[in-house]
Amino acid sequence: MFTRLSLFSLLASTLAAGLSYDNIDKAATPRAKELLKYVQSQYGSHYIAGQQELSSLEWVKENTGVTPAILGTDLMNYSPSGVAHGTKSQTIEQAIKFDKEGGINALVWHWYAPNCLLDTDKEPWYSGFYTKATCFNVASALSRRGNGTDHRLLIRDIDAIAVQLKRLSDADVPILFRPLHEPEGGWFWWGAKGPAPFKKLWDIVYDRITRVHNIHNIVWVCNTADSKWYPGNDKCDIATIDYYGDAGDHGVLGDKFHELQNVTKSERVLALAEVGNIPDPELQAKEHVPWAYWMTWNDEFIKDGKHNSQQFVKDTFHNKRVVTLDGTTKVKN
Repeated sequence: MFTRLSLFSLLASTLAAGLSYDNIDKAATPRAKELLKYVQSQYGSHYIAGQQELSSLEWVKENTGVTPAILGTDLMNYSPSGVAHGTKSQTIEQAIKFDKEGGINALVWHWYAPNCLLDTDKEPWYSGFYTKATCFNVASALSRRGNGTDHRLLIRDIDAIAVQLKRLSDADVPILFRPLHEPEGGWFWWGAKGPAPFKKLWDIVYDRITRVHNIHNIVWVCNTADSKWYPGNDKCDIATIDYYGDAGDHGVLGDKFHELQNVTKSERVLALAEVGNIPDPELQAKEHVPWAYWMTWNDEFIKDGKHNSQQFVKDTFHNKRVVTLDGTTKVKN
């Protein structure tokens, strides 16, 4: 007799197999199309290893002899509010270099609020992507329909990021791009006023980048398992969640997978865009929970030996089910 878990596992593995669809951006570059198809081709059989931040990726390589297939970087310091405080970034240079080495690039954007950073001892300016560190009101900015200062600043910021994305486009570097992440939590200003302004902002970001700036090297990654916040399959190439469990727990989050599968009607590849603990690849296979990739967060999450022991990290990166840049199962460029 099938148990509920075994029925779910069978369903998950069946639906993962052979999942194929085109990019939401019909003008996607050939390499952007190839990147989405590659992730789809691995879905259900392999798990693509990712690591946030170059220094942490290099730590993995030094301690395991293997390089993660995905490098996660951040567009944060290109935000105009950060630049005004002197921020500089090498994210684009790092992405171009990693692409030349055969890797996959995933970019997130911790967007410093366009205006009204509190910049206090308790909430310094560099916390300005958090709701508690800014008085910027995204709902109010969007309700002005382009006539208000805050709306113009939203557009200014998106256009500033588009300049950087254009550099990647000009270098023919395809990327997994995950803007406006974790909206339902409310801890970031773009999610602080509910799903309606968030979805409106998502549409503006997509429209400015693809239609106004004519940038098409992007695989669009959404980041919520809440149906009220999900932009929709027509606006999302890959659906993801972020999850930080108890240190040392390498469970595969089958319930979270099922939730996201319901939200996407099983029509999208599902992945873990941020994790504190790497899901055990053997458990993923045993329980048929085929997250396409996982991105371990940087610094202590990969280095402290508590969230992920060094032996577990080494075993994982040498596992035949795990896709890396230069290990047992290599990424196909």
